[in-house]
Amino acid sequence: MRVPKTRAPVMARAIVDHLQKEGAITLHDKQWVAQIEAIILEDLQVEDRLDAEAREILKRYEREIERGAMDYTTLFQRVKKQLIDEQGLIL
Repeated sequence: MRVPKTRAPVMARAIVDHLQKEGAITLHDKQWVAQIEAIILEDLQVEDRLDAEAREILKRYEREIERGAMDYTTLFQRVKKQLIDEQGLIL
């Protein structure tokens, strides 16, 4: 499931809270939150780039899709999965 970028700060704070409760970190620092938020946003950007790459590939099949010979959503998911496999990504 795709996570909206606006949720990144909330997720980062929750992770830091959890780490503090578990004793993994001793100080609830804004820097921890900022670093974890940056990691989350970076991960979301990987998926954005992947989606853009899949859309670019599907432009080659634009006519077939418009004629109804191919379903865009199905093709998009297939291309995206293929790119994930080829690039060794985990989403």
